[in-house]
Amino acid sequence: MSFNLLDEPWLPVVRLDGSADEVGLVSLLRESHTLRRIVGETPPMTAALHRLVLALLYRVYQPLDEGAWTELWRAERLPAEPSASIGEPPNDARLAKYLAQYRDRFALFDAQRPFFQCPAVAGVPASSAAKLVPHRAAGNNVTLFDHTTADDEIRLTPAEAARWLVTLQAYDPGGLKSPYKTVKSSKLAPGNRFGMVLVEGRNLKETLLLNLMRYDPQGQQPRRTWPDDRPVWEADPPRPEPDIREPFGWTDLLTWSSRRVWLVPRQMGGDMYVDRVVITPGDELKAELHDNEWMAAYQRNPVQKKRTPKTSAPSYGPWYPVRLQVNRGVWRHSEELLLAPAGSEEAYQQRPLPLEHVAQMVLHGEIADDAVYTLRVFGQQLDSNKSIVEQVLEEAVAAPVALLRAEAAVAGPVIGHSVQLADRVGQELIIMERGYRARLAASLAPDRERKAGPNSLELAYWPRLAQPFDQFLWQLATTLRANRRDSTAARKWADAIRRIGQHAAQDWAEWPPRRGRPLEAAAERYEHFLSQLRRRLDAYRGYIARYLE
Repeated sequence: MSFNLLDEPWLPVVRLDGSADEVGLVSLLRESHTLRRIVGETPPMTAALHRLVLALLYRVYQPLDEGAWTELWRAERLPAEPSASIGEPPNDARLAKYLAQYRDRFALFDAQRPFFQCPAVAGVPASSAAKLVPHRAAGNNVTLFDHTTADDEIRLTPAEAARWLVTLQAYDPGGLKSPYKTVKSSKLAPGNRFGMVLVEGRNLKETLLLNLMRYDPQGQQPRRTWPDDRPVWEADPPRPEPDIREPFGWTDLLTWSSRRVWLVPRQMGGDMYVDRVVITPGDELKAELHDNEWMAAYQRNPVQKKRTPKTSAPSYGPWYPVRLQVNRGVWRHSEELLLAPAGSEEAYQQRPLPLEHVAQMVLHGEIADDAVYTLRVFGQQLDSNKSIVEQVLEEAVAAPVALLRAEAAVAGPVIGHSVQLADRVGQELIIMERGYRARLAASLAPDRERKAGPNSLELAYWPRLAQPFDQFLWQLATTLRANRRDSTAARKWADAIRRIGQHAAQDWAEWPPRRGRPLEAAAERYEHFLSQLRRRLDAYRGYIARYLE
């Protein structure tokens, strides 16, 4: 039974004409200029597949400097193997040489080196292939969405099994697994700890290159990448016992083996499928995420200390990655995502490292300074025990490249105050609802009032701010690129906050139909909210005037 991921179609893509398709890794590289994007069955799958493809690109093309990257960027298509088809690009020795050495490492069912697996755990009793799929998980991995049992028969095609295998290694929750010997407990796969940021271009070729940084293991680029860095398929199969270690570098982390896996293939009626799988604990990441994971944004908080003349500089606590929150849009972290260059000891925010590279390419004229890309952020939310997938998440925010090189003294405070305005008005909505309940206390009918509570207010407010904020970022970038002091973008943003916040509060006040004391209490809290809204908007206009007027 053979299924080589280089040639067999398994990567789910959308072409520029909108049609869906599946391609192998080589076809993906060859046709990337004709593809819109990779789109998995879930956001975590989309993220994991992009990380895998990027690891392959780093090893094949190894952009050692900006010149090598520029050559790839200016080309109509990525250099690929020769083809008999008319119009295909000429041979590129890098890809041909790499495939000649590692082609067999991409065989999904190879007995000695199966892709992303550990043959040594084949003797562990296998479970249902449902263990691979979060919404069809079983036992300790059961989710809120599906209560499939370990005995249910799940048949995955080789393409499906490969996709879920890659996703499992990046996003598997923690919890108990089948032990190889005695160790049952497994830690979270790394993808659960941060929102993975992908810079998206006009087609897949642009997207891959926008996220492809300088890669020089001999020169330790990117940081903490060593000469022995390699993706999982270049290494020998891992030993079956779980390990705690530091990554060898960037491609090692992109293809981290968080689980020891063995897929059990079967053949029936000429069709091949996977219905059983072994999953045991794998590698635990022994490293600070902030110093190793470059497709994430980070923030840290100042530590309150008694200052003396010798210690006047602020001190900060540990770095935390930006993560997605249900209902609260990722645009709230635009300052961390767009404006916070890495490397300063006094910084309290840090954007994803690929954006540093994009900013440099804007400076050198390779990327137009009026370009607007999209930042897609992927993640998933687990339960309190970190063992059940409750939500899978994907959000997007506009990324005008002019902001990547904008003067931090202006762009930073303006975006910061704009996000702060949204946060404070959102908090005023919650205060309005809490005040209402506090006044009426036990007289409320919980079932009747539940739909008009805090969750309803959040849904009526936060999701509706994403599009106005994208417009705000785009207009702010245009203003700063033209070196103008113009507060139009901020005024329109304030108007959107006022309109959306007031609409959410009014809908709350009018539902359900109230009489007597509930009506009086709701009207009072609504009027108080309007007063606070005006106060917040006035304060925001005062802050913005310092920078844009």
